[in-house]
Order: sequence, then structure tokens, then C-alpha cells
Amino acid sequence: MIRIRDLARHLDISIGTVSRALNDKSDVNPQTRAKVQAAAAKLGYSPNQSGRSLRRGQTDLVGMIIPTGVDDRLISGVFLSVLDGLRRRLRQDGFDLAIFLHGDDEDVFGSLKRIAERGLVDALVISNTLRRDPRIDYLVEKRRPFAAFGRSLSGGGHAWVDPDFGAAVGGAVERLAALGHRRIGLLLPGGPVNYLHVILEAYRGAMARRGLPVDPAWDMRRPVGERGGGEAVAAMSAIPSPPTALLISDWRHAVGVYAALAEAGLKPGDDLSLVGILPEAGTKFLTPALTTYQTDWTAVGGRLGEALLASIADAGGQGGGAGRRQEIMPVRYVAGQSIGPPRGAG
Repeated sequence: MIRIRDLARHLDISIGTVSRALNDKSDVNPQTRAKVQAAAAKLGYSPNQSGRSLRRGQTDLVGMIIPTGVDDRLISGVFLSVLDGLRRRLRQDGFDLAIFLHGDDEDVFGSLKRIAERGLVDALVISNTLRRDPRIDYLVEKRRPFAAFGRSLSGGGHAWVDPDFGAAVGGAVERLAALGHRRIGLLLPGGPVNYLHVILEAYRGAMARRGLPVDPAWDMRRPVGERGGGEAVAAMSAIPSPPTALLISDWRHAVGVYAALAEAGLKPGDDLSLVGILPEAGTKFLTPALTTYQTDWTAVGGRLGEALLASIADAGGQGGGAGRRQEIMPVRYVAGQSIGPPRGAG
């Protein structure tokens, strides 16, 4: 490894001059600066990042904590697309994205505190946000720069980016109601993550605006996975007035619903209308094609990076309050063959 003292010896220039030339200081002769930089490139010199980080008080790293549980919904194609968009945007400003893993035997709040207090990163991205999230409250209290992938009731004016679940759910209810559906159900995974509450509130609001009833039996919570979708179909068959249409957010639920309907000799779109609310891309293999609302997850990651960079600038006194940006990303309707008028209508 070529060190700065080796480079200085090779050029017969003082270490101080070499250091200033490599950092583009204005007090170094332009010819000397060019000579030093050319020699550094030729000899393969790279600065000691640890030492530079200590001197500047920053790491140029952004951290994100990822759970490693087998059933966790974050380890998915959607999440990988968000990470890619985030990575690309951060890289434009010279930041790298560092992933920290924590298992089921660890407390995610404890992991976050440990990373923040050790100064391992300049900022953090919070994901899988909770309705009330102690991680967000902690980072706000400590005035650490961060952005959240998803809304929360915690934190007040902190930065976050989230898809427009309200538009997706509202659009789905409008389309189904226009086809004649009055009994529209909702199938969601269980858990404390806030986006489930956002979808539920949007569902109740959309049904109320249309003057449609909401039966508690139509609001179903089932474990993530195909089995959960099958259980939902079985539960609906036992309801005196079952839904004629169903909104689904988890793609594995959708796969289970399709399988259960096929086993019962029923068909999506004819016997039960189905709409996916921002599901995984895995639903594209379903037949007939699932009608969905989608968003550009890579663009979501890019906007999350923008929000995070603004938060970092705010923490350094350079953002003018821009670091508190909150953004809802647009969704689009993708037509399929899984919706139609309720059986017997017309």
C-alpha cells in the first residue's frame, strides 16, 4: 500500500504539500497540484478513509438496519428496488449506503442506538415504521439526521417518503363500486407497521364516501404467506353476506387466494373481484392477471435519498429547514382481468 509519506518521498516534496495538493487547497501551485495528483493516480495511492473521517468528523456513510427474520416483509423485491434508488441518489453526493443486520434475538431499537452512539454513520434510514416508533422519537430527541421509509405518528416534522396508499385504496373502491360492488373486503397481514393502519383508514374513508357498509367480518387479518390467503377465502365462505370483492396488499396472500379459489372451482374476476394494493411483482405471474395499483419503488428510494441529504444539510446548519420534507409518491392503475361486476348484477 502506497502511503502519503511514500508519495512525498517519491516526488521529493513535503508531506504537508502533498496533502494540500491532494485536497485541492488553493495555496498549492497548480503545476505542483497536478504533478502530485498524477503521481498518486499512477502509483495507486488512496487516502486513509478512517483518518480522514476522524479529522472531518464525518464518515460519508448512511446506515440502514435490516432484520434477518425469515418472514420479514422487508427482504423483498420491493425493498431491494428502494435500496437501489436510495444508493444511486446517495452516491451522487459522495455517500455510501451501509447495511446493518439484526436478528430475531436482537432489539431493533437497541441496534439503532448502538450504531448512532458509536458514530458509525452520518445519518440513518428508518424502515418498517411503526404507528408509534421509539426509534424516530429517539433520533428527533438526539437531533440526528435521518429519514423514514414510511409515515409514523412519531417525530412530528421529521423527513419521510411513502407511497400514496390512500389514492390506491380510494381508486380501487371507486372502480369496484362503479362495477356494482357494495360488499368490498380488505385482507391485510398482521403486525404493528404503520402502513397497515394507513391502508385501513383509507379503506374506511373510501367506503364511507361511497356510502358503502363496512362489516367487521370483511376486515381480515391473516399471517403473511399463501396459507393466510387460503384461510381468508375459507373465512369468507362462512360469512352470511361475504364480500364480492377484496383488496389485498401482500402478494403471497394473493397467491393463496387464487389457489383457494381454483380449488373451489371459482375464478377471480367472475366469482370474486380482486385488487392488489401495491403488491410485489410476483403477482404478475397470476392468471388471470391481477388488477393492481403500483408505484415506482426505485423512484421512492431516490426521493428517500433526497430527503435524507436534506436532513444531513439541516443538521449541519445548511438546509434552511429543507430536511423536514415529507413526500407521498404517486401510484398508477394497472388493469388486469381480476375484477368484474358482482355475480348476479345486471
